Amino acid sequence: MCCGKKRATLAATTGTAQRLLGHDTTHFAFRYIGDTALTTVGMNTGKIYRFASKGAVQMVHSKDAVTMLEVPNLVQVED
Repeated sequence: MCCGKKRATLAATTGTAQRLLGHDTTHFAFRYIGDTALTTVGMNTGKIYRFASKGAVQMVHSKDAVTMLEVPNLVQVED
C-alpha cells in the first residue's frame, strides 16, 4: 500500500475513533468479514470476543471499540 492510501486509511480510522469516543453508548456492533473464525481480546476490558464465522456480529464494549478498529477484518456496523 502506498503512503497516500495509508494516510487515507489512518484519517478514516481516526475519524471513526473520534466518533466512538464521543458517543455515550456502552456498546458498539462490529461485524467480522474474514473467511475463518476470529477470537480477540478487548485491550481495555479483557473481554473475549468470538466471531464464529464470516458475517458474525458482536457487541463490543465502548472501552474496547477504538482498539477493535485496528483488528483486521473487523468493521463497525454503522447505525
